[in-house]
Amino acid sequence: MFRQRFTDSLFHWKSDDNLLSEKYRTLLPQRPMMYLAVFINILFLDYVSAPRIGSAAYILPIVVCGVIAVRVILLWSPQAAARVLTVAQMRSSMTATLVVAFAISIILSAWGAMLAYGDGATKAYVSLFAVLCTISCAVSLSSLPLAAYIVVAIGTIPLSIALLSTGDTMLASMGANILLVSPLVISMIYRQDQQLRRMVETRSDIAYEKMKVSDLAYRDSLTGLANRLAFLDALKMASSVQPSRALAIGMVDLDGFKVINDTYGHRTGDELLVETAQRFQRLDMGDAVIARLGGDEFAVLLRDVGGPDDAQRRLVRIANAFDEPFVVGGHVFRLRASIGLAHDVSGAASSLSLINRADLAMYEAKRAHSSDIYTFEPEMEARTRRRIMVEQALASPVENDLITLNYQPIVDAANGRIMAFEALARWTHPELGVIPPAEFIPLAEQAGITSQMTMHLLSMALRAASAWPADVGLSFNLSAAELNSPSIASRILTIVSELEFEPGRLSIEVTETALLSDFVAARAALSALQRGGLRILLDDFGAGYASIGYLREIHFDGIKLDGSLIASLIESPAAHDLLVGVLHLCRAIGAPVTAEMVESAAQHDLLRDLGVQKLQGHFLSRALTADDALQACTDNQVRTLPVQSSIVFLNKRESRKVA
Repeated sequence: MFRQRFTDSLFHWKSDDNLLSEKYRTLLPQRPMMYLAVFINILFLDYVSAPRIGSAAYILPIVVCGVIAVRVILLWSPQAAARVLTVAQMRSSMTATLVVAFAISIILSAWGAMLAYGDGATKAYVSLFAVLCTISCAVSLSSLPLAAYIVVAIGTIPLSIALLSTGDTMLASMGANILLVSPLVISMIYRQDQQLRRMVETRSDIAYEKMKVSDLAYRDSLTGLANRLAFLDALKMASSVQPSRALAIGMVDLDGFKVINDTYGHRTGDELLVETAQRFQRLDMGDAVIARLGGDEFAVLLRDVGGPDDAQRRLVRIANAFDEPFVVGGHVFRLRASIGLAHDVSGAASSLSLINRADLAMYEAKRAHSSDIYTFEPEMEARTRRRIMVEQALASPVENDLITLNYQPIVDAANGRIMAFEALARWTHPELGVIPPAEFIPLAEQAGITSQMTMHLLSMALRAASAWPADVGLSFNLSAAELNSPSIASRILTIVSELEFEPGRLSIEVTETALLSDFVAARAALSALQRGGLRILLDDFGAGYASIGYLREIHFDGIKLDGSLIASLIESPAAHDLLVGVLHLCRAIGAPVTAEMVESAAQHDLLRDLGVQKLQGHFLSRALTADDALQACTDNQVRTLPVQSSIVFLNKRESRKVA
C-alpha cells in the first residue's frame, strides 16, 4: 500500500484532473520562491568564493541568475496571473518545472563541487549554502514531489559522500548529518503530498454530494423532469438574456387524473405521471424546459419563440402526446390535457405574470372541457377572480349550507300527472349572486369535496321526497367524480336504508360523459345500485357520440333526451326525423323516454304525439322549492299540471291554456 502511494506521488502526469489542478494551484506561488532561494544562495556562495577563485566565479552564476530573474519576472507578471490554463497545459508546465529543477540541481551540484576544493573552512560554508539551497528548493517543490525528491537526492547525496570521504571529523559529521536528514525531508514532502491528495479527495466527495443534493433540489424525484424551483430559475435566467416576446409559457393539467388516482390508488397515479413525463421527454420541443410543478400539473418554458403561432405549434406536440391510451397495471386509460398558453400579450409581461396568464388560460381550457390550446385573453382574469371566490366559498362550511335543492316536476305526457321530481342544486351567494351547478360542481370536484356535498344533498332530497305520495319518485344526478368512486353504491344504499326510503322511488341520473373516464368502475357502481332496487337513468342522451354503446353495455331503466334534440324540433325537419329515430331505438330496448327542456306548447304536443312518455321543462313548470313541490303533488290529491289549467312559472301560478 505504501509503495503504491509513494509511486503515485512520483508521477504527476498520472494524477486525475482535480488533483493535478490543485497541485498546480499550490505550486504556482511556490516556483518564484524556489528561484529566489537559488538566486540568493548563488550570490552569497560566489561572494565568499570570489577572493579565492577570482572573477571567474561569477561567470556561471551570472548566467544562471539572469535566467532565474527572467523566469521570476514572467511568473509574477499580471499576464501570467490572469492566464487560465487547461489541464493539459498545467501538466506540461509542471513537467517543464521538473526538467528545470533537475537541470538546476545538476548545475548547482557541479558548481558547488568546484568551489568546495580548498581548506576545511571553505568546504564547510560551501556545504552549508548547498544544503540550505537544496532544502529551500525541495520545500518550494513539495507540490511536485518527484522534482523535490530529485533536488534532495542530487543536492545532498554527492555532497554527503564528498564530506564523508574527507577524513575530517567535523566535515564527515556534516556529511552524515546531511545524509540522515535528507530522508526526513523527503518523508515530510511525501506526507504533505498525501495530505493534499486527501484534501482533494474530500473536496471531490463533498462536491459530488453537493451535486447530488443540487440535482435533487432541481429534479422532480418521481418523473425525473425539472421541478418548480428549476423551472423558475430557468425562467428567470431566460428572461434576463432574452426579450420577453421571445418567451412563452405553457401550463398543462391532466383531465380526469384525480378520479383515476382516487379510484385505483396512488401507485397507478404515479405510474401515469411517469409515463406522461417519458412521453414529454421524447418530444422535440426546440429550446424548451418541461417541468412538473406538482400533482398532475406540468409547465413548459418555450425559449427563442418566433411568435404566438410558433408557440402554438410547439405546444400542439404536448397535446398530441395524449393521443395514444395509457396502459397501467392492466388498465387502459385515455387521458386528455387542458393546456393554456401565454406569450407576451401586453408587451410588458413579466416572467411571473406569464405563468399566471398561462395558468388562467389553462383553467379556461379545463372549464370548457376542450383539448384545444387556449391562449390568454384579458377577460379571463375577471372570470378567474369569480372562480377563486367560488372556490373559497365552497371551502367554508357556512357557505355550503347556502346550497339548497329545488325540484322540477316530471309529468306524464298523456295526462299531465306528476310522476317524479328532479332534484336540482341551487346556490344563491350574498355577494356572488346565483351560482349555477355547472359552475360550482366542477370546482367542487377539483377541490375533492363532491362526496360530502353529494351525500348531504341526497339526504336532503330523500327527506323532502319522504313527504310526497308513495307513487311520486325522485331523480338525483350523480357527477362523474362520484360515479367512479368504489364506495358510491354502498354509501347511497346506506342513506336510503337509514331514511327508510323506498328504493324503487329513487332514480339516479348519469350522463355518458360521466361514464367516459372509467366505464368498468361506473358499470359496477350502477349494477350495484340496481341490485339495491334503485332505477338508473341515462341523462342527456344524444349529446355525445357513444350513447348507443352504453345502451348495449348497461341496462338503463329510462332515457332522458338531451335538450338539443328538442330545441329545434319544430323548425327543423331533420331534427324531427332524428328524434323519431332515437325514439324507435329507445322503444327497441324497452326504456321509457323523458324529454327535457320542453319550452313551448308546440313542442309539448308534438312530443306527446310522437309517444314520449314523460315531459319536463319550463313550459310545464320551473324548479320548485321543497314546500311548493309538496303542495304541487298533494293539492286535492290530483298531483297534476292539467293541460287546461295553471302552469307553474317562477313559483307563481298563472292561467295558461295548452292547445
